[in-house]
Amino acid sequence: MNEHIGQVFTPPKWAEWLINKWNIFDAWLDGAHICDPTAGQGAFPLAMLHIARQKGVRITSERLSRLTLIEIVPSHIERFSENVKREFGVDFPASQIFCQDVITEAHKKEYDILVGNPPWANFGDLPTAYKARLKPFFLQEELVPDRQKTLLGSSRTDIAALVLKVVLGRLLKRNGVGYFYLPTSLFFGDGAHSGFRNYRTKGTLNGVNAYRDFAVDTVYEFTSTKVFERVGTSYCCAKFQVDKPQEFPISYFRELDGEWIEYKALPFKNPTDPWRVVQNLDDLNTNTMIDIRLTSEQKPRQGVNTCGANSIFIFDHKPSYLPEQFLYPLVTKEMWRQNTLLPHKWILLPYHPQTGKPLTWDEIEQWKTLKVYLQNAQEVLKSRKGTFLRTAINKGSWWVLLGVGSYAFAPFKVIWQAYGKSDFTPIVLSNIDGQMWQGNQAMHAFIPCWTETDAQRIKTLLENPEIPTLLRQLNGAGKCNWAQPGKIKKILAFSGS
Repeated sequence: MNEHIGQVFTPPKWAEWLINKWNIFDAWLDGAHICDPTAGQGAFPLAMLHIARQKGVRITSERLSRLTLIEIVPSHIERFSENVKREFGVDFPASQIFCQDVITEAHKKEYDILVGNPPWANFGDLPTAYKARLKPFFLQEELVPDRQKTLLGSSRTDIAALVLKVVLGRLLKRNGVGYFYLPTSLFFGDGAHSGFRNYRTKGTLNGVNAYRDFAVDTVYEFTSTKVFERVGTSYCCAKFQVDKPQEFPISYFRELDGEWIEYKALPFKNPTDPWRVVQNLDDLNTNTMIDIRLTSEQKPRQGVNTCGANSIFIFDHKPSYLPEQFLYPLVTKEMWRQNTLLPHKWILLPYHPQTGKPLTWDEIEQWKTLKVYLQNAQEVLKSRKGTFLRTAINKGSWWVLLGVGSYAFAPFKVIWQAYGKSDFTPIVLSNIDGQMWQGNQAMHAFIPCWTETDAQRIKTLLENPEIPTLLRQLNGAGKCNWAQPGKIKKILAFSGS
């Protein structure tokens, strides 16, 4: 296993901030047993000792016996022990340090308080051998409904969700509490994190296996402060309590001009749904579903995904050396910024537009320049990763892309910017010289249409001002999941034509 996957160290001042925010130091002085279950180099225990020194509190062996670290990387533990010795002149008790994988290895002790920053990495990004070891735990903790889903869509499940379920269920005493820095995707991600939001863990209590409820008590979302440098994802800190059913609404604080402004968070509809965040409960419109009549072929889709091979499939200028019928105009941000329908990029799709099926190699060989171009890129294309893609590559079709089907060649698309935006502006696109416009991966989402009248009808319905309001409440503004297909499906009530 690559032991450093998902490693995001907590800066010392932010470890102290979390401890002070939740009065964890005072609880320690009052006798609480505290554990960091994914300790890294021990930022949180070190912060406790720094606060003790600032306050003139003696660091006694009894107090140290109530601080515990669990960490998988031996060198991190060694660094922590050296730092304690150097900075405080004491030997941190070896009995309070455990070098183990908190997910796969049993830990015998239980604590009053957990504090920390679990690793941030998607299941799909983990090393293959470690994924195989973790799969049973994802299933046990109900983070995915079955083994196949672990391999497919739920590969976007964050390992932090698994760590949290495991440590809340196994390491806390009855009614214990946990305080963690976390990616906000655990609360706002679509299907990938609904298993975390059943607010239940298959844990142990007093050494006995037991299902345990847990509740999210309070969340603080950082919107401008950079707690973690070089981290692009949205993050927060949150308080959890075990052996308590989840109740809504939750107090949800956001930064605004250096102040923490309180909002309320609650699930969109079903208990495991992504949360909505509103200033007042009066902002909730109970009649939030927007009805749009569509056929079964018209579910919202993401754009074409090259699976890491943009340099092979996407061009800044239409290449004259490739057959024109396999080159399609690619949607770009200029279409909204400059209100232009001139293509700025082109994408190569070696597919049958009538069926949405990839060309066979025999068919590709009929086009000499296409054959030579793909052969030159063969090594790169065959090395791409992803379960669906690997299945096609293993069958010999190493030139395929994801997100291509008959829907990609529909004569009209109602398309919008789905990633990193805070406005929702659908437009209707058809073709350039007979070649259909294509969305670019997660940047765009669209509804395929087969007549212009239908496309205009759907565009008009999508211009309902309630839609961006709901998207903002679902905490997507400026984020990668702003208006992705899964989220749009949630807020629209699709009815058959």
